[in-house]
Amino acid sequence: MLTAAQNQRLTRVGPGTPMGELMRRYWHPIAPSAELNADNPTKEVRILGEDLVLYRDAKGTLGLIEPSCAHRKANLSYGIPEENGIRCAYHGWIFNEAGQCVDQPSEPEGSKFKDKVRIKAYPVQEKAGIVFAYMGPSPAPMLPRWDLLEWDNVERWVVAMELPCNWLQCMDNSLDPVHFEWLHNYWGSWVLGMEKPPEEREAWKKQMQGEGARGRHEVKVGFDRFEYGVIKRRLMTGDTEENEWWRIGHPVLFPNILRVGQQRNHGFQMRTPMDDTHTYHIVLRVRVPEIGEVVEQTEVPYKYENVFKNDGRIRADWVLGQDQAAWIMQGPISDRTTEALGVTDVGIILYRKVLEEQMQIVEDGGEPMNVHREDKGVIVLPQEHSYYPGYEVTGGPFRDKPNLKPLIEAQLAPEIDANFA
Repeated sequence: MLTAAQNQRLTRVGPGTPMGELMRRYWHPIAPSAELNADNPTKEVRILGEDLVLYRDAKGTLGLIEPSCAHRKANLSYGIPEENGIRCAYHGWIFNEAGQCVDQPSEPEGSKFKDKVRIKAYPVQEKAGIVFAYMGPSPAPMLPRWDLLEWDNVERWVVAMELPCNWLQCMDNSLDPVHFEWLHNYWGSWVLGMEKPPEEREAWKKQMQGEGARGRHEVKVGFDRFEYGVIKRRLMTGDTEENEWWRIGHPVLFPNILRVGQQRNHGFQMRTPMDDTHTYHIVLRVRVPEIGEVVEQTEVPYKYENVFKNDGRIRADWVLGQDQAAWIMQGPISDRTTEALGVTDVGIILYRKVLEEQMQIVEDGGEPMNVHREDKGVIVLPQEHSYYPGYEVTGGPFRDKPNLKPLIEAQLAPEIDANFA
């Protein structure tokens, strides 16, 4: 368990906090690109405890600026997109993507006053149908060239949600492979089964929890640190260590991205802290086509999913919804001062240690891990039982990865037949 001070240090993300300063060293997704268009040119966003306005001007340039006009403090989300920025609705002042005032139509001709007026602005860029923002010290690092952002001839779409819980609850879950057996395979199948007629529920449960299911009992879990974060592995009942679930695994990219998928579907789950009790969860899904198939996609579509049902209960009728239920049901900020961590939680413990380690590096004036200052080319990441562009078998470039002992390994209890009785 953590002390109250440790829990606060790991969860608080506002300006000036240790975690907030660490998070500001990275690019964060803040909106689907297609959301900002001629009909919807502005959006109010909250990131790392700051309220900001994202806009697209008449030329298509994106800007991320503080919400209040420097003149009379009108909210710029009501502004009009112009060729050179966003024009305030109140008196017509224009601010560009650098926060510089470039027009004050009521000031005397020849006035230089606008040159002295600037509001806060942060760099943004678009990649793979997503708008990313950087809110840290200059110069900004590169947005890493992750494979899912860079691959050609793939199909992409974006799903987004706003969650009423702290970002760390999402990330702790990503370092907890054991939850799949119970949250998804056991509880999830029960939740979905309750939506079926009573006479169909038993057959449904056997189908969901049968041999070969992803949520089979795990014999052991393993975790490796690598230059971009942590790779997690799992060995399930009936498998050998040559199975890709164990030999390849999949990564958690530091500090807040989970890479997950299977077969031809790949995905990034990116958790942007809005403030201490809210998380912007944006998911990039990527489908790798069959060899020879050509994908024609001119725009990456997006959808905002409802987190709650009409009755106010959390949706759990899909796998990610079940994850979100687990995060939200802990409350706005989980009380880690009373939690009882066991052997299955070694990945969570490792991740929290890495967070603390990297916060200290920033406090000491250094640069934390996974900040990219040079172009490393396209960075291809491991994902078990998945097809990669140009490969006819799963595993892609990781197909022949040596089966090495993980940095941290936890042996779990043997399977209990009563689990799925």
